[in-house]
Amino acid sequence: MTKRLRWLVVVFAVFGLVAASCGDDEADDGADTAAAQAEAEAAAAAAAAEADAAQAEADAAAARAEEAAAAAAEAEAALAEAMDAAEGTVDPEVVAELEAALAEAEAEAAAAEAEAAEAAAAAAAAAAAEPEDTGPQPLRAAVVTPSAENDLAFSQSIVDALHRMEDAGLLSEVAITPGTFIVEDAGVALRNYAEDGYDLVIAHGSQYGGLLEEIAPAFPDTAFAWGTSVETFGQPNISAYTTRSDQGGYAMGLAAAVIAGGSPVGIVGPIEVGDAKLFVDGFRAGVEAGGGTANAVYTDSFADVQLAAEAAQSFIDNGHAVLTGTAQMTVGAIGVARENGIPWFGTQSNQTSVAPEIVVANQVYKWDVVLDDLVRDIQGGSMGGSAYTIDFSNGGLVLEYNDAYDLPADVRAAGDAAVASFMAEPLRAAVVTPSAENDLAFSQSIVDALHRMEDAGLLSEVAITPGTFIVEDAGVALRNYAEDGYDLVIAHGSQYGGLLEEIAPAFPDTAFAWGTSVETFGQPNISAYTTRSDQGGYAMGLAAAVIAGGSPVGIVGPIEVGDAKLFVDGFRAGVEAGGGTANAVYTDSFADVQLAAEAAQSFIDNGHAVLTGTAQMTVGAIGVARENGIPWFGTQSNQTSVGPEVVVANQVYKWDVVLDDLVRDIQAGSMGGSAYTIDFANGGLVIEYNDAYDLPADARAAIDNAVAGFTDGSLSTGVG
Repeated sequence: MTKRLRWLVVVFAVFGLVAASCGDDEADDGADTAAAQAEAEAAAAAAAAEADAAQAEADAAAARAEEAAAAAAEAEAALAEAMDAAEGTVDPEVVAELEAALAEAEAEAAAAEAEAAEAAAAAAAAAAAEPEDTGPQPLRAAVVTPSAENDLAFSQSIVDALHRMEDAGLLSEVAITPGTFIVEDAGVALRNYAEDGYDLVIAHGSQYGGLLEEIAPAFPDTAFAWGTSVETFGQPNISAYTTRSDQGGYAMGLAAAVIAGGSPVGIVGPIEVGDAKLFVDGFRAGVEAGGGTANAVYTDSFADVQLAAEAAQSFIDNGHAVLTGTAQMTVGAIGVARENGIPWFGTQSNQTSVAPEIVVANQVYKWDVVLDDLVRDIQGGSMGGSAYTIDFSNGGLVLEYNDAYDLPADVRAAGDAAVASFMAEPLRAAVVTPSAENDLAFSQSIVDALHRMEDAGLLSEVAITPGTFIVEDAGVALRNYAEDGYDLVIAHGSQYGGLLEEIAPAFPDTAFAWGTSVETFGQPNISAYTTRSDQGGYAMGLAAAVIAGGSPVGIVGPIEVGDAKLFVDGFRAGVEAGGGTANAVYTDSFADVQLAAEAAQSFIDNGHAVLTGTAQMTVGAIGVARENGIPWFGTQSNQTSVGPEVVVANQVYKWDVVLDDLVRDIQAGSMGGSAYTIDFANGGLVIEYNDAYDLPADARAAIDNAVAGFTDGSLSTGVG
């Protein structure tokens, strides 16, 4: 027992030392923290071992006590048996001997019981001294960043997150090496942190991936992470993290379009990679969805503040009314925006403090949302191999407004609605098209739009059944998609309306849409979509009249319905408004390429100097135009690749501008009953020029002026 007591004294003394050491840790550096943690772990292990030994000795003493008690009982029984056998005539010496043996046995049993009690008390004391299991220990983390830790952008976003995790007790230490825009310097710092025994080493920059791929295998007991990326290089101790920065970009882009009031929006980007590219693309998409135009420039540098400032000044000099940008170099652009009173939208961190007069809102990265998961995975034994993403749905992205900026309520509501839709579950969508999904015309226009929505996170899946020009086959496909539980089923063709009118009532929990049309048949789960294709037709018709120089213009149409008829009528009106003449022919088929080719050849044979057409069969007509060197104007999709020598310009459908609204309505609980229209005013129609075609300046000006008129409402085609 003396030995056990000495062990208990040692255990309590060790814990006293550990407690004293922990009390002084606030002033210690990382090495002292690690040493204290190791000492505490060793003391805990020793206490556990002592508790186990004490319990074992208590169990042994209890067993000995039981044996002694049994011996005493046996001695007492022997005495009683001897007395009975002698019938009371026992030799006094024998009795004395038996009584002495019984007394000795009882004494031994009492001593054994006392020893067992003492051993049990010692075991209890040792167990009480053993520290409670408090779960996984916090990690020591280190991060290498490309810029200052207070850059109000990319680097600060991760530093702030790690400090929040430190405050929450997930991390015991956060070491930072900022400003390592030289990749080799970052590599040295990363390797040093691994050699110093840090549990988690983070390379915060898309330029650092190659470093980790090289360093991590040499440190299998160190967990590494980097971003923005989803690449782990197949290494078991590398994790990746990224962000859906396009979501906040899109939401703020919607607001920017309204604030700009028809003027263009400028976007200053660093290098076209990672979250920077995602943000730029998302912001531009949001501006266009809000009916505006956006231009982006990349400075090819994350850190060059002067280049960012110059890019911002160039945008302002060229009439851009709102600015945004991403990466640490944007402080230069923000300064220029502030000097010129130009509204600014921030991202990565909250940038309001730099320019409280002009910052409208900020998309802020909360990396700790996913880094919490990463750390817990490491504590659970998983050192890497996974990719983590922050977005609005998991709280890793938040939109922080500048309350000092007088933002109109409807503009803020539009941004909030977009954020709400990103927080909703994405939909599974299916589409049935009458022709190939790469037809460079009607079908491709919807397929491209749906894939852009999938990339933006609004759709989780896009299923496609192309080439269903037989209406009955389309009906089977549409019904099958509804039965398979797709959230949104689209019949992309004006010939499919009757199918939806019949099918939709049987699937009230499925949202259906079709186009081009505005008819919903009074059904609560059918939406319709259409396009003002006459607008682009009219604008390009003006240019066609200039190019034709007095010769007639030929128009190849399919069937006289929907957006096809609108385009034909609009193009003819534009040619005539430009002082020319136009003739149209309908082939009575959306799909017959040969008929379209024959119609085009007939026009050429009869002196038509410019051609156009609509629907998927126009590839035949474009081929004939190319063979004869006849200028061609495209519509629905960009057709330049089919005839780069002859295609002048294209009216391109951006269906996602209105399908975004349709999906958000579904997510908000409205399954149908509405009709949606794309036009130049809402960005659903755009003119894409073929830069390889030598278009006369007056012809291009005619198109641009017409588009401006349709955008601001001052011009009408007079058709439709």
